[in-house]
Amino acid sequence: MLSSRSDKTHDWGAVLSVGYTFWSVRNVDSRFARTAKRSSQSDTHAAVSAALAGLWLHALSQPAPEVTSDYRLGVWVTAAMVALETAAQPLVILAQAMLFVKLKVVADMVSLCSRVALKAWLIALYPSHAIWAYCVGHAVSSALLVVIYYGTLLWHVRSPGPSTAAAAATAGVHEQGPDNCLPVKSASELGPRLVPGQPALDRDQLALTWSFFKQGLLKQLLTEGERYLMTAFHLLDFSEQGLYDVVANLGSLAARFLFQPIEENAYVYFSRTVERGKPVSAAAGRVLHDLLRAMSLLGLVAVTFGWSYSHLLLRLYGGALLAAGPAVSLLRAQCAYVLLLAVNGVLECYTFAVMRQEQINGYNRKMVLLSVIFVISTGIFTRLFGGVGFILANCVNMLTRIYVCYRFVAGLPLEPAVSVPPLLGLRPPAAVAAALVTAGLLAAGSESRLYPSSAAAHVAVGALCGAAVVAAAVYSEPRLLQAARERVGDKLKRS
Repeated sequence: MLSSRSDKTHDWGAVLSVGYTFWSVRNVDSRFARTAKRSSQSDTHAAVSAALAGLWLHALSQPAPEVTSDYRLGVWVTAAMVALETAAQPLVILAQAMLFVKLKVVADMVSLCSRVALKAWLIALYPSHAIWAYCVGHAVSSALLVVIYYGTLLWHVRSPGPSTAAAAATAGVHEQGPDNCLPVKSASELGPRLVPGQPALDRDQLALTWSFFKQGLLKQLLTEGERYLMTAFHLLDFSEQGLYDVVANLGSLAARFLFQPIEENAYVYFSRTVERGKPVSAAAGRVLHDLLRAMSLLGLVAVTFGWSYSHLLLRLYGGALLAAGPAVSLLRAQCAYVLLLAVNGVLECYTFAVMRQEQINGYNRKMVLLSVIFVISTGIFTRLFGGVGFILANCVNMLTRIYVCYRFVAGLPLEPAVSVPPLLGLRPPAAVAAALVTAGLLAAGSESRLYPSSAAAHVAVGALCGAAVVAAAVYSEPRLLQAARERVGDKLKRS
């Protein structure tokens, strides 16, 4: 749907109409899953949001009144803001297809910073009303996100477009014609609309979008499934859920701020350069190989140093009380999960970019089986290991998804020009593997002998080991270093 070869031939009004139809349902329950435990975190939007809000308030357990009196407010504000943000999602897709990369970066940064800054300020002023502060911050950030996307794209629609290829390149998009730089001609085309004499929804786009919609729901269950189970069956009490949330959020910082942007840009690249059902080209194979190598190395670094420095990180982040409990084991397990996230993200990006519709439907059927495996493993591991069991179940879930995508990519035909199979990127060079093993052993020895009596010496050992790992990676992967230099050089030239 994001293919560059069809930007000019797509009926983007129909694409946006399909987007409004499906995002109105999918985005609602995913947002509730992420925010249920903290406070619980457009026609169809409002209906589904209201239904789930009622479910959270009347069918699930709630915190005691002495803990918070603003729980209901948090639930309803979350529902309202989900409906508001969902209205902007089709425009997010359009901006992504047109390579408005800076717009997404700016919008996400402004939304995140405003939410965090406002919540911190209000909590400092009113410490007993944390959920109320969350509601205000969430409402402001959601409104800013919607305003930024609608305002920017409306400005582009009403502005004269670039008249030369150079001007189009400066704008960061392909030239779309003399009227504006977007494939829509008026502001009304940015919203859902009916065109006389045409069906309300394009059948081909509807079928493909329905496949992705089902896949998105299944992925949501697999990605956030432990939160649904934790909330619905009360497998952990609220204090244990809070500890799990703190560690999971801390451990997933790399995934959210490093892996996610890489994966989103990789999907845009593959979807615009790879034809579905065609052999893997030399350019796409090389990019996939390099991404797998880079992401797997980042994940291995997280595992290598995460084991020995989890206690120190938690002590710095939350004090001795946080580091004294089971949080250390949770964070160590989370580091292993980060490695699997890094590998799975890139594999799924390429898999979804090249799958045909019937293959997507087949993948969805496999994900139903993966969901069953995830639920069973969650029940078993939680009974055996408590909160760590949730992370172990997530690791099993991620391993099964990696296996499915690995099998699919391995079965794709390669063009004769592809000299190195892309999946070999998952195998670290011998020098880097040796450096990682040595660094891990030295860091573990430092933790047992130097820490906590001399935290500074422990950090110094980690810094030296990290420098050795970086040196080994630079020595073994000169092409990755050259690609990074070229990328930085291009950014400096444009700035």
